Amino acid sequence: MKYSLPLLICLVFGCPALAAAQSDASLQPGERLLCASQSTKSLESRYLREARKYRSEGRYELARQSYVLALSICSDVNRLAVIRQELDGLEMLLRTLR
Repeated sequence: MKYSLPLLICLVFGCPALAAAQSDASLQPGERLLCASQSTKSLESRYLREARKYRSEGRYELARQSYVLALSICSDVNRLAVIRQELDGLEMLLRTLR
């Protein structure tokens, strides 16, 4: 059975309702794309929340990892700039600590 990339992301990262919707043959391709877009935004938000939480706890390597994941799936130019700025600051902090 072949799965689309958004569906695989949902199956791996735990959004079963969206995964069921993606596999539903009654959905039009545009509706599937919209569902995938919403899933990507929620995943990006989750990674960003994790990164900020890790940074506040002093777990800088984990924070960096989450920032990079959020950056890799970000589609909004404004959020991209914010994530990049926070990641740059964190990388400077890591270089200083090393």
